[in-house]
Amino acid sequence: MSDLTKMLLVLVITVVIPLAVLLGIWADILPQALQVAIGLAGVILTIAYIVGGNLLLMWGDIKSGRYSKKS
Repeated sequence: MSDLTKMLLVLVITVVIPLAVLLGIWADILPQALQVAIGLAGVILTIAYIVGGNLLLMWGDIKSGRYSKKS
């Protein structure tokens, strides 16, 4: 896959699809149940990202011995 194709794919995934979903919600094109599902998915993914990131950072600190008492 060429670099141009990869860049266009990333742009579609990160810009075009979320913008289409937001415009669909704003223009009342999407059904209300789908709007609620998208909102819930966003909240759940955000919570998972924050909690997972914190756990990863804490695990790295514990593994490196950052907070161990040195005698």
